[in-house]
Amino acid sequence: MPADTPPDDYPLHPERIHGQPSSAQERQRRRDYLDELRPLLAPEADEYGSDPRVSHRDDSWLEWQERTGELPPDFERLPALAELPDPLVQYGPGGERHAEVTTRKEWEQQRDRYKHQLEHWLYGRMPPAPGNVRASDLDSRSVEGATIRDVRLEFGPNHDLTLDLELMVPDGEGPFPVFMTQWNHRKWALLALQRGYAAVVYAAADARDDAADYGEYYPDYDFQLLARRAWAAHRVVDYLETVPEADDDQIAITGASRNGKQSLIAAAFDDRIAAVAPCSAGSGAVVPARFDRDDCYAGDMSVHARLRRSWFHPRWRFFVGRENRLPVDANHLVSLVAPRACLVHTALNERTTSAWAVAQVYHSANSVYDLLDAGDRLALQYRQGRHARTTRDIHQILDFFDDAFGRGEYDDPTRLYHDFSFEEWCRTAADDIDVAEFPERGLEDPLLDDGTRAETIEEWADRKSTLRDRIRWSFGERPPRASDPPASSLEEAGRGGKPDYLADVIGRPDPPDGVEKRWLSPSRTYGERVEGDLYYPQSTDSDRPDERLPAIVWLHPYAYNTGSGAGGRGQVPVEGATDRGFALYAYDQLGFGTRIEEGERFYERHPNWSKMGKLVDDALAAVETLSGLECIDSDRIFVLGYSLGATVGLYAAALDERIAGVASVGGFAPFRTSDSETERANAVIGRLSHMHGLQPRLGLFRDDPERVPFDFHEVLGLITPRPTLAVAPSLDWTHPQADVLRCVSEARSVYDLYGVPEALEVRAPDDLLSFDYHEARLGGGSEESPEAFSTDRRDAIFDWIADQA
Repeated sequence: MPADTPPDDYPLHPERIHGQPSSAQERQRRRDYLDELRPLLAPEADEYGSDPRVSHRDDSWLEWQERTGELPPDFERLPALAELPDPLVQYGPGGERHAEVTTRKEWEQQRDRYKHQLEHWLYGRMPPAPGNVRASDLDSRSVEGATIRDVRLEFGPNHDLTLDLELMVPDGEGPFPVFMTQWNHRKWALLALQRGYAAVVYAAADARDDAADYGEYYPDYDFQLLARRAWAAHRVVDYLETVPEADDDQIAITGASRNGKQSLIAAAFDDRIAAVAPCSAGSGAVVPARFDRDDCYAGDMSVHARLRRSWFHPRWRFFVGRENRLPVDANHLVSLVAPRACLVHTALNERTTSAWAVAQVYHSANSVYDLLDAGDRLALQYRQGRHARTTRDIHQILDFFDDAFGRGEYDDPTRLYHDFSFEEWCRTAADDIDVAEFPERGLEDPLLDDGTRAETIEEWADRKSTLRDRIRWSFGERPPRASDPPASSLEEAGRGGKPDYLADVIGRPDPPDGVEKRWLSPSRTYGERVEGDLYYPQSTDSDRPDERLPAIVWLHPYAYNTGSGAGGRGQVPVEGATDRGFALYAYDQLGFGTRIEEGERFYERHPNWSKMGKLVDDALAAVETLSGLECIDSDRIFVLGYSLGATVGLYAAALDERIAGVASVGGFAPFRTSDSETERANAVIGRLSHMHGLQPRLGLFRDDPERVPFDFHEVLGLITPRPTLAVAPSLDWTHPQADVLRCVSEARSVYDLYGVPEALEVRAPDDLLSFDYHEARLGGGSEESPEAFSTDRRDAIFDWIADQA
């Protein structure tokens, strides 16, 4: 049911951080941020979206903001948390742990706070139950083994609100457990009916949405479309309590995609729903905003906030680019269901969901279930494939409901593909590392070492091996290494296997006109094959290039579900390379796309190595393969990476001088910072060591970042004199722009030593983190304001690489 107002002493009370500014300084700060945010969100482009209105009062987000005069929250009073906020902790404005929840009673109070905040920031405030639901049968018919009744509910002010539903009751003696879903999942209900459920489908979904206009009858409540549909589901529960054939203690609800979102919201806000299975619910439900960004190639909060603006409260849009400041997230929504049964059901290779991010929600919410002694009632089930569901998937959901209601015993379906635990790694890793033995170092001139400065290129070259050894040490102990000689022809590089069938499931971009595509299996190192696709300009009379081409190795970001195979936004940037006469090689990195299962038990196989070490080795294997091909110019092989891929590319270029240059988009920030910035350093280190489990050894330095044995200004120095481009947007909170600029500034001394200061270029746009066109993300410009939508970052990056070649 709708949330009560939380206690006034709650440190992150929405009215405290979002109400009237407490000072002129705060008001100005919030107005300044609104001025900064508006062009980035391009609200004038809302007319290009498919979602017509923000609410019954407002046609657009801009119209809502101007009508209400609402300003962004006071972000300085919101903790900046890179990881998911612990649902069992109250955080103070500075991110300090204000109080911890240790009892069921304390959780109930915390739960009310989360309800209030989720309504305030994400979904809008729902009205209380109207208490006047009445039902009338429109039709009734008998089918084999069941009776179907068409029912209309009337409720609300003057009973002006209606909701149509279909109730299917099996023959026999009830009451029966109830399976609820939306009208466009009626076939799911038929499967439930076969299994002995009373099945209900209700008209609160696309194309048949009785809930769409509910807001007009409750002008004092600002519940958005998803919340209106969830509130409609609550009215179905009101009705079911009057149906003798329905067991109102065993009501389950499910739905897929946006229906999965509303189903989870409905269960979170109504304890009468005993079980829920949000299926592929994605952004704003089971994918946290913190990990729902362009660099994850998931649904992308910035896209949903604009194109699906009627789904979520307009206030959610304030957090685009500030996702780490959101006081509540998807893990809190799932936690609200506890201790009732919840199955988070998603696909491994969906294009709009990060399977890794969903796993983080599961782990976080599980702490609440454990507190309530209900750990066996939360499950996470991945299905193979993408967004579509099959009959077998619905039976998996029904199996879970049967188990929850004591109708059968089924094994816990949870399988964790992304289950890294830093604490477990510390227990199992063989090496005993004493952080205190590492000297403290600052973010200073990389030419300095132990008080001595390298004054010549030769003196700096003498230090390179030491720095590289420090980087390799952070990767752990590499296993024995042996490989075959690199292939010399395209045919030889593709010999010995066939493409992974999962590549067809996920999808790979077809070559555009005038471009050839070849599947390669470039590395036989360790007996493995790092498979990928080589794209290159078509020759005039054969399928081979006319000349030796420069090449680019594309390294994708944290695209867990798709790897390099994302479709649409985030697709492999083939044309950017081939239009400029380059070949481009793209492959899935370990743990991503076709290689998710390969990364599943990595640390059981290699407890003393690291995934980052493997990722860098794979990148270098790709470079080695390209270097051996007669159609590739081995002196002009560049690496282009975005987010994770940029980090990998920088490491690879620092360790291997065969790489001619590297372009990094959102790829690094320094580990070492001043004492006042330790928390930021913790977040940068923790993302690699704890969250993604890529460089566990770095995690040993999380509380002592000044003792990390190397930093990225030294990584940049190792790439000298080869060209390096660093793109650092202002709204990339994972790699704070000021820290990146400081890191680059310190690295310049090495480039100056070589006499090539221009070889290190940094671009620091006032913008969101993105690799693709702003135009593609925002949906096009307008005659009145074309410049607001024409930022072409991708072309600028490829132009830079072409200039270096």
